[in-house]
Amino acid sequence: MARKATQGTIRAAKDRWFWSLGRGPGGAATFWKYIHLKSKVPINTASFTAGGQIFSEPQSIASQFLAAFKKNFSSAAIDFPFFRRAPTQMPKLTELAITAGEVEVLLKTMDAKSATGPDNIPAIFMKNCSTTISQSLAHIFQLSLRASDLPINFKCAAVTPIPKDGDRTKFMNWRPISVTSLVGKVLEKHVRNKMAMFFEANNTLPDSQHGFRNARSCTTMLMRTLDDWSAALDNQNGAHVNVVFLDWAKAFDQVPHQRLLTKLQHFGVDGAALKWLKNFLVGRSQFVRFNGACSESCEVPSGVIQGSVLGPLLFNVFVADLPSVVQTNLVQYADDCTVYNQIRSEDDVDALQEDLARIDVWCTNNGMKLNAKKCVVMDVTRARQPCMPHYTVGGAALEYVATQRLLGVHISSNLRWNHHVDIQRKNAARTLGFAARNLHSCSNSV
Repeated sequence: MARKATQGTIRAAKDRWFWSLGRGPGGAATFWKYIHLKSKVPINTASFTAGGQIFSEPQSIASQFLAAFKKNFSSAAIDFPFFRRAPTQMPKLTELAITAGEVEVLLKTMDAKSATGPDNIPAIFMKNCSTTISQSLAHIFQLSLRASDLPINFKCAAVTPIPKDGDRTKFMNWRPISVTSLVGKVLEKHVRNKMAMFFEANNTLPDSQHGFRNARSCTTMLMRTLDDWSAALDNQNGAHVNVVFLDWAKAFDQVPHQRLLTKLQHFGVDGAALKWLKNFLVGRSQFVRFNGACSESCEVPSGVIQGSVLGPLLFNVFVADLPSVVQTNLVQYADDCTVYNQIRSEDDVDALQEDLARIDVWCTNNGMKLNAKKCVVMDVTRARQPCMPHYTVGGAALEYVATQRLLGVHISSNLRWNHHVDIQRKNAARTLGFAARNLHSCSNSV
């Protein structure tokens, strides 16, 4: 009897907890967040292999990760083709001044759950003490912007390895995610806002770029591309649109700093603002955290930091001139790049291939590399007979695919949604099944 009563009490307690979870401040979102957290497969990689050696100690693993991630960077000493500075009459962004009021607003709008950086200053402290510390932080930020210099702590990143697809015992199958100082991110956000307003006012960023911009998103890019492709197929029976999905190798890590600074100057960033951005990019360092151990630190000679506030905007500026070399159709979401052309004759095939060649030259001239093995082409059509010309990137032939994932959406070559819906249905069924298994001991009301 006592055992049965205890089990009933436990079950009732679980019911109340799950019920409050779904009815609390976060509503159903909090409940599903818990379910997704429980459904994640824990990362329990105990050992790694590299060069015929096995690494099992967290300290040695962290050091090996650092060595692997260092290979992503490009050489700082590259002689690039000439890129002219901004015309004299063009508007310039030369100052990045900040006030205590602006700092307080930035602090109050912080996400209290943001990951703590290497300086161990938590977001919740900064948010709750925003009024008290805004004046002091504004003074530090003003000194930084005037002197075009940043505290060394703002330029250090703690890197956490995150697994990709493939063998998790291989260092190459993990990607680096950087966490930087939250105090530094407040200043970055101010600079980002100033630059974004300047670039939008002067139409600096191309219309083809949908990533990390106001009033642009994954949705706008997908609407643009799918509308173009659907219109081509609807307007002509048997129409074909050849679509090339490009993949850059380590795009964010490869960006050469000097080339980026040249482009910033070309687009009107100059004076103290340009000097501050140069200091922001140069002299950065990073170390790897793994299972409580930290590696030694290393210099970061290239790239825009993934995980920083300024990184995405700086990358958009770096690739802003790419559309000028493309004569067919180009859409971008940061480093996701898609080129396409409706194929009516061999001339259209040649035009698309010539654009691929021009993009390859652009990559060479800007210190970037296309990962030809991951670049694929799709013949978008509802015709019975495919149109599959031979396309190459950097001398490597591109493989044709029937489906391709673009910004989380599975695109089929016939533009029908059966494949995408099937995947989403299976994912939903898997999640519901997991929830049911975890809630089997609860009452029907839950």
